Amino acid sequence: MLITLVNFLNSRILTSIMTLKIGNLKLNNPFILAPLHGVNCLAFRLQCKDFGAGLVYTPMIHVNWLVKEKCIPESIELSKDEKPVAVQLIGNDPVTMKEAVQIVNDHAPYIDSIDLNFGCPDGDVLGWKMGAYLVKHPDKIPSLIEAATSATNKPVTAKIRSGWDDNTINCVEVGKIIEDAGADAVALHARTRKQVYAGEADWSLIKKLKESVDIPVIGNGDVDNGKLGKSMLQRTGCDMVMIGRGAMGYPFIFKECNEYLKKGKEFRPSIKDRHDAIFQFLDLYKNKQKRYKFSELKQHLMWACKWLKGAKTLRVEIMKTHEEQDAIKLIEDYFKERM
Repeated sequence: MLITLVNFLNSRILTSIMTLKIGNLKLNNPFILAPLHGVNCLAFRLQCKDFGAGLVYTPMIHVNWLVKEKCIPESIELSKDEKPVAVQLIGNDPVTMKEAVQIVNDHAPYIDSIDLNFGCPDGDVLGWKMGAYLVKHPDKIPSLIEAATSATNKPVTAKIRSGWDDNTINCVEVGKIIEDAGADAVALHARTRKQVYAGEADWSLIKKLKESVDIPVIGNGDVDNGKLGKSMLQRTGCDMVMIGRGAMGYPFIFKECNEYLKKGKEFRPSIKDRHDAIFQFLDLYKNKQKRYKFSELKQHLMWACKWLKGAKTLRVEIMKTHEEQDAIKLIEDYFKERM
């Protein structure tokens, strides 16, 4: 009986992948790179796409900035090679939101979907009455979604948290509001604003949300390997899985998830795979991006080295460097001793 149930669930998941859509946007797999602020530079998005991400997100963009500057920030470089790609916007005024979405339409031809952030727990964001503040005040959400959908024919989605705290879990209510307002999908980071990123994500809330709405549900929280990626799909019934911290420095997570979902096999990168991924990122950063910032590059190298066995000392030494060539030499020396 258990084997039959597992086979049924596998069949259902694989069938749903064949028709995986957010609005009019088709995806080739359900594993999505989250809109990581301060992480998702163009090089990283391109690398995650190469390793199998079905959709990648830009970092969050403040709509007030977009409307003031009338252009996409230089820090958010876009490329046709990363498609499909979604842009995440944050704001609290419908008029400004509509204008910002129109600017995205006019100045970002590679963008395939627009996501509205109703989940950021940052203190400054909350002070602006944005992000997770709107989960606490869901009556303000419909006008923002309606403003966005009226300004574009691209899919519009929203990302939320499970609630403000354990006493105010309202993600199902908010999800229904988002659906009724005309959004094409809703992503749930199954933690409260109070949790920020601590504790365990409550996947049961993703399941409840999926059972309560008809639009696609994107689950988010605690997926850092292929088994967990498939498990979230099976246990919650969600349509897609969004991966954030598990991808930082480890683009292999998308290959892991796809391999395990389709073949039931665990993929583990070899030392050579890890070496090649680090130098692939270096190449993408230096040759695909116009913007170069050593502090950003160094941070990505440190994230990548976090996953290397016995690399604590290496990471400390990389942190001390001030030039790219010095950081690269440290990494090359590490691998020479192990390959």
